[in-house]
Amino acid sequence: MSLFENIDNSNLKKIETTEYEAWIGILYACMSSDGEISESEINYLINSINSKEKFLGIEISPFYEKAIVKKSEIGQLKLLDYYCQFIAEEDKPTVFCLAVDIVLSDGELHSEEKNVIEIISKRFNLNQDLASRIIEVILIKNKGNLLNKE
Repeated sequence: MSLFENIDNSNLKKIETTEYEAWIGILYACMSSDGEISESEINYLINSINSKEKFLGIEISPFYEKAIVKKSEIGQLKLLDYYCQFIAEEDKPTVFCLAVDIVLSDGELHSEEKNVIEIISKRFNLNQDLASRIIEVILIKNKGNLLNKE
């Protein structure tokens, strides 16, 4: 007789994706879109997330590690498709701002980064005018940044 024979495991739930994981996964996809992840980008992600009341008391490293694994399994585009669905409607502009800020942290917009931002904007169904204004303001904010420059 097995120890587990009489145990009903039908109500053991598969671990579901949370909105916290989705925030981190989207920002990770943005950070890694140019093929390089710098320490300053990681620090930016950590500081941005830790400044949000929503993440008070939430340990982000497990979500970050899960995003790394998931991206290697399904690729960047599917990763974004997957995670964008978990963002609450009221948080979409905020997550979009953080995403744009990460990809524009060096003050430049590369083609891979542009694609990622366009995908997020579309998946979030953001108003085109709002998305353009966010990008414009963050480009101005980050102009001349030394971050991630050699």
